[in-house]
Amino acid sequence: MAKSSSAISAHRAQFQQTIFTQFCLISLLCLASFKLLANGDESDASAAPALSQSERMQWWSDARFGMFIHWGTYSVLGGVYKGKDYSKEFSGASAEWIKNRAKISDDEYVKLARQFNPTNFNAAEWVSLAKAAGMKYIVITAKHHEGFAMFDTKVSDYSIMKASPFKRDIIKELADECRKQGLHFGVYYSQKIDWHNEKHPGYYDLLKGQISELLTNYGDIAVMWFDMGDGNTAFNNELGALVRKLQPKTIIGSRLYAGKMPDSEKKYADFKSLGDRSVATRPVAGYGECPMTTRLNWAYAQHDEHWKSVKLLIEYLVVDAARGANMLLNFGPKPDGTFTEQDTERLKGIGKWMAVNGESIYGTKASPLNYDFPWGLITQNTGLKRLYLHVLKWNPKGIELTGILGQPSHAYLLADPARKDLVVERNGDALTVKVPAAAPDENDSVIVMEFADGIKVDADAKSGFHWKPTPVMGLSEKSGGKTTADGDTKKAGGSEKSADEGQ
Repeated sequence: MAKSSSAISAHRAQFQQTIFTQFCLISLLCLASFKLLANGDESDASAAPALSQSERMQWWSDARFGMFIHWGTYSVLGGVYKGKDYSKEFSGASAEWIKNRAKISDDEYVKLARQFNPTNFNAAEWVSLAKAAGMKYIVITAKHHEGFAMFDTKVSDYSIMKASPFKRDIIKELADECRKQGLHFGVYYSQKIDWHNEKHPGYYDLLKGQISELLTNYGDIAVMWFDMGDGNTAFNNELGALVRKLQPKTIIGSRLYAGKMPDSEKKYADFKSLGDRSVATRPVAGYGECPMTTRLNWAYAQHDEHWKSVKLLIEYLVVDAARGANMLLNFGPKPDGTFTEQDTERLKGIGKWMAVNGESIYGTKASPLNYDFPWGLITQNTGLKRLYLHVLKWNPKGIELTGILGQPSHAYLLADPARKDLVVERNGDALTVKVPAAAPDENDSVIVMEFADGIKVDADAKSGFHWKPTPVMGLSEKSGGKTTADGDTKKAGGSEKSADEGQ
């Protein structure tokens, strides 16, 4: 039976309405897709629960020990320009500041990139050295104050891929190798100072572009170690928000902001950088990290022979851990891509100690006591049932501590595989551990005290801080720095930078 014309018209109108509705839906989907491509998948980001600071910081707090690497075209000069050494100013410049200190013109300085050809660089060897030393993370200078990018950046031609004969992406190779060997990987990025780019139009866009590249092209970035913050809080927060958007798990250092800014106003800072070549002098509130050098300079310096001993570096690590801070120990590789022999020796020496005593560092908390002892310091495990007595000054008559209530259920030397019982006597408020005549380790002998019912502290116990190592650029046996009987490191001269002043 033939349909009436009115019925046909009605059917056509319904069909057209359906097509129009589908077109609108498809258009909306396309617009949403374009928005996601342009801005990131906001639906996924909102669906994923935001990480708390403690969740972001868990691995970092457990790690306690990391490697810092200062490496760039400044390494070619090694602190020397036209026969003058610019790396020995006791409280001033370091080798990576040579462009600024020697007043080298930008046209002249950029020529160093043509000489930067580290053909002996081997990411696997570097990461293996760090891992064998007991380090749990690596942070390297992706871009220092000189403005040279050590990675494949698309927003600048001043990079290892375009300006140097090496043409290999250092950051990618190290990021991949850290992932392979199980270390966390982070990057240092100088955002306030860039002697090559900072005066050019669009510098802020370059910053955001390079930070986006680092957080997009290299897998998980564990730490974003900014340097040096200024008073432009709005822009600093913009950079912090960019990091959070691209990699919510990435930890951000306090040098995103000016050092004098109150910590409460540093919106995106996860941990406090406690100053160049610093050692924690008191218990640290929150999360703190102490960057330390193996000698005077951060970067490679031809004539810097002020090496800190393995013993002193272990002492610094222990002091930091006992006061609730991480130690980020810095190395300046040579321009050919290798570590100095002296740095390698120190890494191996620390690693030998950590292989036996790492339990007393990793995953530990600061001492439960607000003081330390003439013989050393204390760390405790997170379960709060085990104390680690780091005996830096051995006393064959016994190791005495106060402020701890109760009797340990077991005490032993951590270096003793058999974990034979050590006698612990109580005399009033003091516990004394009977020890062998000779120290098991010349660097730091660790005694473990276990408490079956948990560690209990005498709230009225008081004393002082005996171990106050001053963070000196040139401290070593060779430079004349000495450690007194109570562990107070004496300075040979000069003054130290304040916290967050930058490198």
